[in-house]
Amino acid sequence: MKKVCIVIPDGTGIRNYLYSNLMKHLFKNKCEIVLLHNISSKAIAEIKKVHKQPFEVYKLPNYKETAFQKFLRETVCYARLVYYKKLVNNATLLNAWKPNTKSIAKKMFYKLVQFLGKLVSNKYSWVVSLEKIQLQLVLHKSTTLQKELLKQIQPDVIFSTHQRAMNALPLILAAHQLGIETVGAIFSWDNLPKARLTVKTDSYVVWSTYMKKELQLYYPEIDTKAITITGTPQFEFYFNKKFILPKKYFYEKYALDFSKKILCFSGDDVRTSPFDPVYLNDLASAIEKENLPYQIVLRRAPVDVSGRFKEVVLKYPSIIKEIAPLWNFDANNRTNWQIIYPTFKDVELLVSTVYYADAVVNVGSTMAHDFAMFGKPAIYLNYNSIVSKEWNIETIYQFQHFRSMQGLNPVLWLDAKKEIKKVLNCVFESPKLEQKAWLNLIAEHQKTASTRIAKKLISCT
Repeated sequence: MKKVCIVIPDGTGIRNYLYSNLMKHLFKNKCEIVLLHNISSKAIAEIKKVHKQPFEVYKLPNYKETAFQKFLRETVCYARLVYYKKLVNNATLLNAWKPNTKSIAKKMFYKLVQFLGKLVSNKYSWVVSLEKIQLQLVLHKSTTLQKELLKQIQPDVIFSTHQRAMNALPLILAAHQLGIETVGAIFSWDNLPKARLTVKTDSYVVWSTYMKKELQLYYPEIDTKAITITGTPQFEFYFNKKFILPKKYFYEKYALDFSKKILCFSGDDVRTSPFDPVYLNDLASAIEKENLPYQIVLRRAPVDVSGRFKEVVLKYPSIIKEIAPLWNFDANNRTNWQIIYPTFKDVELLVSTVYYADAVVNVGSTMAHDFAMFGKPAIYLNYNSIVSKEWNIETIYQFQHFRSMQGLNPVLWLDAKKEIKKVLNCVFESPKLEQKAWLNLIAEHQKTASTRIAKKLISCT
């Protein structure tokens, strides 16, 4: 019997890897599953309720990096970003560099990081060498507890579900020293250009051929044989009709009008898109003014608990219906990722929202791919609702992951507030968009990703 250890460093990976069919396939192949986690007991209880099969559970040992370890890690990250900027000729890669410089000490710390990082970026071999020093330092100074735990568990293979989780780094390094095979997943489609492949594993499972080429481009030291294209489990839910709520129930529960089409306005986090409430107001105002046959379902980003949409929702109660994500939060601590996690009911809510909505409107969100699963169009907001020195819509669509659109026409573009009516009319006309082609480029094997990841884990010696 193969013992598979799944590392869940925080609540973000629960939906993709623990609510999907991955554990089901592992159980079916008589694998013994161990969860090494940093999540709440409530989350563990929900996972057990979903699968109704026993599995072992251990807490990830705490890891607090030293100032010098952090200095080396941040220097490697900045050096990679500077190097990548030249490699792909895209200055927006440096937008991923957002250090906390609120104190004088931190400002000095990051000035030194940037000075050394820029110097190291001149040769890729220097970047790799400095990274090896950083990892060796963590291995020799911060893996004692992790080694003891792994000797106790004795897993055959470790699956790390998030490539930038700091608390998983010592565990994976300890596994390397103990000869335990490790497999890593790339969490999202925009992650690789951000130079945060913190957790280096023996092999990787990626979403697509496109992502495999990205991984080889940004990390040429990784052997191509160590990269397996599996897809990502997050799209599997759309193939299961049990996650679609009955239409009458869905419409009545959320006070929706059966006679009107539904636009899903999906919000981003506050930092990525600070003016989402203004865009939502523009959309609702146009619908009211032009008497358009639309209603808006607002699904904010699960991590956005700022309350920033409240004023707009109250202003247009007959047009905007908020359907809040069903995520678990601690009212006293809404930034603790040990506590924040999606409930299993939210899978049902998300799939039903995408199924019943006619289009999604947002600023460059991944939700375009979710809607493509049902052949629905995405409308990307592409104008500045407010003039700001800190944020510009033009920068958003210059981000490296949007270069995957080249040669395709996958979304509708809303280039000005005055064009809202015209663009919404395009939804009525069933626009011939290449959203499926874009989705297939970004994420292959949408229906069988869990099976493929399980097969990869089982095949590990």
